[in-house]
Amino acid sequence: MSTAQYERMTGEPVGRLTLSLAVPAVIGMMITTIYNMVDTWFVAKLGTQAVAACGVTLSIQELTMSVGYWFGMGGGTAIGLLLGARRTEEAGRIGSTAFFTTLMLGTLCALLGNACIGPLMRFLGASATILPYAVAYGRFILLCFPVMAGSLVLSTILRCEGKMKLSMLGIASGGVLNMLLDPLFIFGLRLGVTGAALATFLSQLAGLALLLFFFLSGRSETKLSPRLFTPRAGVYRRILVTGLPSLTRHGVTTVANIAMNTAAGLYGGDVLIASLSIVGKIMALLMAVIKGIFQGSTTIFSYNKGAGRTDRVRAAYRFALSFTTGITLVYAAVLTFTAEGVLSLFGAADPLIVSLGARALLIQVYALVLMPFNFSGNSLLQSVGEAWKSTFLAALPQGVFYVPAVFLLPLWLGQDGVLLAPALGQVLTAVVSAPVIRGYWRRMKEEPGQASYTNSQLNA
Repeated sequence: MSTAQYERMTGEPVGRLTLSLAVPAVIGMMITTIYNMVDTWFVAKLGTQAVAACGVTLSIQELTMSVGYWFGMGGGTAIGLLLGARRTEEAGRIGSTAFFTTLMLGTLCALLGNACIGPLMRFLGASATILPYAVAYGRFILLCFPVMAGSLVLSTILRCEGKMKLSMLGIASGGVLNMLLDPLFIFGLRLGVTGAALATFLSQLAGLALLLFFFLSGRSETKLSPRLFTPRAGVYRRILVTGLPSLTRHGVTTVANIAMNTAAGLYGGDVLIASLSIVGKIMALLMAVIKGIFQGSTTIFSYNKGAGRTDRVRAAYRFALSFTTGITLVYAAVLTFTAEGVLSLFGAADPLIVSLGARALLIQVYALVLMPFNFSGNSLLQSVGEAWKSTFLAALPQGVFYVPAVFLLPLWLGQDGVLLAPALGQVLTAVVSAPVIRGYWRRMKEEPGQASYTNSQLNA
């Protein structure tokens, strides 16, 4: 790896470095989230069932991200540690194995999913009225599986190298193209909900092509080549165990979406499913910022952990957590006064969707302040190689706590129980996460590499 990049990652003041890495990541995440919101806005013009179909097929997209981030974060985190230790050849084997395995696994999932598309959509929560829209939309979303998952692997590797701008360009290009193709395919070519899915597929394909160009043209530190593909147990163990928190985080989100659609169908029908789908898009806007900032930070965590600079790991964590908490408080304050106005943008002129969605948004907004802290713990632990603890924390908010809550709370509170479940999951996760994170920092005090810089130098 280049000496200049190594010195930047291990020597530049942490605050400035975090922002320089985080801004491109935030932009990429925001564009992806905004194109999802724009997609929902266009689909909303087709009716309540079409919007609900997007919510149902969201589980497939989450599963795709589960696989992509499993191999991407598993390979990328290992690559960050290896580059920090200047072991570049081994980094190339890890990256190539992660990428080509993801393409094969994604293709298999796409073929199997399309072979049983009807039963799959019903399993994901589609009612009889939603099913035709979900099948039409889901076919192309399944075709996106290997493309989107492969893109996530490559963009994550670039991010873990510190090449945040290239990572952003690869992901954001697909989002921008999607926003341009949506109105053309949905209304211009009169393809309806199928047009929205086709636009997503073609846009993701373009994004993957651009990311491949970055690797094949030598713009990455990690070499990507079929001859570096190393399907050995030791390589897979390193990738899969390190990436397990990401698989868990997105995997439990898939389960949570299925649970939410099922519970919403029981207590509110298509309107509640559509409302919660839109609320999820609005909440994703904040999560895009939080994830983007911690994506920039995890690069610093892994590099400096590999280089023995644990003082910089601590400083980067504190900076990122403080920064994201401040942004979250502002976002919560704005949504408190604008919930119905924001929902009306996606409500397809249905006042019930606006009303239910506004209630759900206001309930969740007061638990927003806990999101940065909950996300920071598993993000930090994963990037420094504490995979099992990170996996445990990743499973809490939407798996261990949310799924039982979304079925149990409605027994006493009815429809409000479905709306309250996400907020309860965040609160309980914070309670459990605090001692785990505190224990890690206690252990880190005993590690070498402390106090090489002063606090003012680290956070400048």
